[in-house]
Order: sequence, then C-alpha cells, then structure tokens
Amino acid sequence: MLLRTIIADDHPVVLMGTRAALEACDIEVIGEAANGDQLLDLLATRPCDVIVTDFSMPGGRHGDGLLLLDTIRRRYPRLPIVILTMVNNTAVLQTMHARGASCLCDKRAPLREVAVAVRHAVAGRSFFSETIRYQFQEKCAEDPLADVRLSAREIEVVRLYVSGMSITQIADRLSRSVKTVSRQKRDAMSKLGIDHDSRLSEYARERGLAS
Repeated sequence: MLLRTIIADDHPVVLMGTRAALEACDIEVIGEAANGDQLLDLLATRPCDVIVTDFSMPGGRHGDGLLLLDTIRRRYPRLPIVILTMVNNTAVLQTMHARGASCLCDKRAPLREVAVAVRHAVAGRSFFSETIRYQFQEKCAEDPLADVRLSAREIEVVRLYVSGMSITQIADRLSRSVKTVSRQKRDAMSKLGIDHDSRLSEYARERGLAS
C-alpha cells in the first residue's frame, strides 16, 4: 500500500519539487496546501499517513511555525510530521522536534531526503538533514551570536515581527500579552546586541527565519 502524504509550502516550486521527489519513491501525494489554513482543511477531509510541511508559511487564520505545529499535534496526536525548513537556529529546531516533528529536513539539502524522512517518520523514527544533525551536536558553541542565547519563544516573536506583524498582532496570534511580546522582542535584541529593527531583520534572514 502506498503511503498517503499531504504536503504544504507557500512556494509553488518547492511543492512541485517535493511532490516529484516523493512520487519518484512510490509515496503518494494526496493533497497540497499553501498555508496553515489549507493544510488543516485538508487534514480534516483527507486521511493521510504523514504530512510534509514548511515551517514558515505566513498568512491564514491559524498562523504557521510553532503555533501551527502545536495545532496539528493537538488535533492529530499520532500523525507523523516531517518539517521542511530554512531555519538554522538550533533552539527553534530543537523545539520543533520536542513538539512533535520527528523529522527535520533542511530545504538546502537534496530533495531526495524528504522521501527518506517520510519513511522514517511513519516507522516512528527520527531523521535530520546532515546540517541540522551537526547543529544539534555542536550547538553553535563558537558562534558569537549562538542560537542558544535566544529562547524558542523569543525567536518566534522575532520571526513573526520581521514577517511584518505588529506587536499587537503577534500577541493575539500567540495568545500572549502585548507587554510580554514587547519584552521578548526587547530581550532578544538585547541578547544579540542589536539596537535597530533593520539589524533584527538581517539576523532573521541570516538564520533562515525570514522568508
């Protein structure tokens, strides 16, 4: 029996490449989504064995990132999840895994890894691209802007802020107070030695947090 997979990404070219890579390995793609809302709608109507989803897909009522991951895990606790991502922040990658994404694929790695990750996920095993596995091992100890300096909550605030959301919008989406979100953004900038939002955007791009 073919594995039934739903894939999600806000870039059509990535969707096309992911579908081709999976189907070349006899993994059936039964649906495609361009954001979190579409993904959740598909999951509600098309039973599948595993999902492959981008981490950063701005837009939609349900958001993306850790919020979307938590929603999927809450609604479908046994559904294997493979995440495709450009994120190279160790703290966020570790949080993805801790919150239920058993397999993490670096978008810069060969797409053939996705099929391997899907089969690992369905079998209940973890899979990490080599770059991600290396980060977990090294924890960026030599980096002056080491990922471990920011918490996953701070990174999520930074990611949403540089995507164009206001502090108030972020607070609403993450169900936190405006005061808390403002403090987390300020703390993140302080830890990084950043004193201007433009430099925060540069940091986010360098770390794969901004689309």
